Amino acid sequence: MQLDDLLRTERLTLVSRLRELPEEAWRQPSLCAGWTTHDVLGHLATTFLLTPGALVSHLVHGRSVAGTIDRAAKDVGRRPTSELLATIESHAGSRKRPPGLPLEAPLTDAIVHGADILWALGDEEWGREPVDRLRPVLDFLVSPRARVGFVSGGRLSGLRLVATDQDWSHGHGAEVIGPSLPLAMAILGRSVANAHLHGDGAASL
Repeated sequence: MQLDDLLRTERLTLVSRLRELPEEAWRQPSLCAGWTTHDVLGHLATTFLLTPGALVSHLVHGRSVAGTIDRAAKDVGRRPTSELLATIESHAGSRKRPPGLPLEAPLTDAIVHGADILWALGDEEWGREPVDRLRPVLDFLVSPRARVGFVSGGRLSGLRLVATDQDWSHGHGAEVIGPSLPLAMAILGRSVANAHLHGDGAASL
C-alpha cells in the first residue's frame, strides 16, 4: 500500500475508534508528558487548524520546537472533541506535513499518538496490526530526518533494534528486541513500552 493510502486509512481508523470513547476519557493523562488525551487529539488536528499567524505566535513564545508544539497542541486542544475528530476525518487524505519532513512524519504521528491516547486508557493492543504499516515508521525514526522534532541526536547510538513481528532491524551494539509498535514508542521515549521489550540494550533505551 502506498504511503498516502496508509496515512488516510490510519487517520480514518483512529477517528472511528476515538469516537467510541466516553467524554470523561478525554480528561485523562496521555502517554505524552504534560498532555491530556484531548491535548494529543489537538496536536493531531493542529496542522489543519492553525493559521500561519497563530503558528508564528506559538513559535515566538514557545522558544523551541518542543515548546511550540506544546503551545499549539494546547491551543487547538481547547476546541470541542467532535470538531477535532471531524477535522482529522475530513483531512484524512492530506499530504500536509511540517516543512522538510517526509510523509512518514504524519504517519508516525497518527500511529504513535493514537497509542498515546488508547494505551493510556488501557488498550495496549491498539495499533499493533497490521504490522507492515509500521515499517515506514521505524525506517523514519532511525533516519537523520527524524532528528527534527522526533528523536534527539545520539539517542540510538550503540543500540541494535530488532523487531520480532517483521523482518526489520537497525544499528549495531546492545540489542533492543520487541514488537514494532513498542519499539517505535520506546524510540520516542514512551516508558510504558519498556514492558514489551527485552535485550541488553532495552534498559538504556
